[in-house]
Amino acid sequence: MRLLSASALLATVLALLAAVPSAADTTPPGTTGTTGTTPPLTTEADDAVVIAVVDSGFSPYHLNWRADLMPQHLDADPANDLPLDTSPAEWLPGWAMTDDVSSVEAMPLTLPDDPNAQIAALQAADSPDLPVSRADDVHLRWIPDTKIIGAVDFGGGWFGTNTSHGNGTSSVAAGTIHGSCPECLVVLVRYGSGSQAEAASDWAMSQPWIDVVTSSFGFSTLSRDRIYDGSDTDLQRLASERGQTIFFSAGNGQANRFTVPNTTYQSSQEGPDWIVTVGAVHPTSGGSYTGAGKPADMASVGSGYPAGYGGTSISGTGTFGGTSNATPVSAGTYARALYDLRHAMDGPSRTQAGGVIAEGQAECGPAVPDCAVGDGVLTVDELRYGMLHSLERTPAGLLVGAVGPPALPAYEETELMAEGHGTLFGRLNGDAGWLAEVAAITEPLQGLREPLARTQAEQDWMVVDSYCRQEVHGSWGGGYWVEGDTELPVVTGPLTLALRGACPVAFSVLRSLGESEAGGAAEDAPLG
Repeated sequence: MRLLSASALLATVLALLAAVPSAADTTPPGTTGTTGTTPPLTTEADDAVVIAVVDSGFSPYHLNWRADLMPQHLDADPANDLPLDTSPAEWLPGWAMTDDVSSVEAMPLTLPDDPNAQIAALQAADSPDLPVSRADDVHLRWIPDTKIIGAVDFGGGWFGTNTSHGNGTSSVAAGTIHGSCPECLVVLVRYGSGSQAEAASDWAMSQPWIDVVTSSFGFSTLSRDRIYDGSDTDLQRLASERGQTIFFSAGNGQANRFTVPNTTYQSSQEGPDWIVTVGAVHPTSGGSYTGAGKPADMASVGSGYPAGYGGTSISGTGTFGGTSNATPVSAGTYARALYDLRHAMDGPSRTQAGGVIAEGQAECGPAVPDCAVGDGVLTVDELRYGMLHSLERTPAGLLVGAVGPPALPAYEETELMAEGHGTLFGRLNGDAGWLAEVAAITEPLQGLREPLARTQAEQDWMVVDSYCRQEVHGSWGGGYWVEGDTELPVVTGPLTLALRGACPVAFSVLRSLGESEAGGAAEDAPLG
């Protein structure tokens, strides 16, 4: 088969991805150990969902993390409260019970009630110590009276301020005030560099008690090009098949300039078919940013999102953006759907093994008599596709850079490349819209409504995209394309045709360029 050269195809695909005029070259604005036995489930622990946020520094003093402000603790039912003043080893099955955890301790912090209390002063007074971990020597800490059931530092310093990148990502994922899963528990993992660059992600993916992993950074060989091949993709795949769902930011474009996109296929972090790769859209117009990495599986809000990202006090707020924001918002929404489904299934429902992520008795509603939960188990494939198939794409087309006018109208192929299945807006416009998005995921799985119909063009695109990703990063049985089983569709769209014909070879060549050690972590800075 005759193929374009790698360099020619890369130039062609990037041109198709961008297809816009140049924009200004500016960046928009107590000690305990594991017990060795499985502890009994509390009522609420039966439904508990754990999100791991892999990022930079975090601010654990923020009110987003307070246990007494969680929805479960504010309602009138004390039976659903979590015992967050005691070690998770006593009530959360599997917590820290893995061979790679060397030490487990409580890390008590001062948690004042005064919303104006200053984080810097609290941290200075507490002088907390979080030991640095390595791949073969992991030190896990939990913070009493918070929802932070895990803190791990793989180098670079775990503690940060409200404006630390990790505080933005974690607050919109699992923060009690700002998160798209305020009911969720959280593990905050600081990534490292050099030989330990992948240790944080590898550790999080190895923990079957962690349900969701969200990452809003990207390693590159040069300057945010996202050409990189240093990840343990076999471990990613095994974690995904076991039942963990991994979200990764698509990136904010070449050099993080938000204008010319980076492609996602050539990265072992956001390219594999078993990763949920998230792009970004404008918060009001819904237009897709030209610089957001492409292709993506889905999208969410790329600027102006309310977060615990700003100020110096424990109640500080601000806005967050970029694919850095879109990814944890999406991960939190998925986690909230899992929480609701576990809660609805008469369990004990919490599990993660063999692709099963919830189990227990449940009846199907009248709209779908053979719904997903009707057989007493919920699989990770059912929930992942249930989320993706709940989404709708916006009609706005592509925006130049972060704020410019539309560069292209909403053309199906470019929208599929930018938004994938569609977009989540989370809590941007209040809780009603966010809860409606969660219900759009859970109710078809419960038989309470029919799932949204998907177009043939979307189905064809997803099969070709899945094929391409598997050709580059390896095959698996959970994608739209299954090697030896699924036939590639006959397509006519220029982008789909280009991907179908040549991208596996071209992006494999690009991937080989990223086999040397990455030039460091490239955080996706917020948009504006």
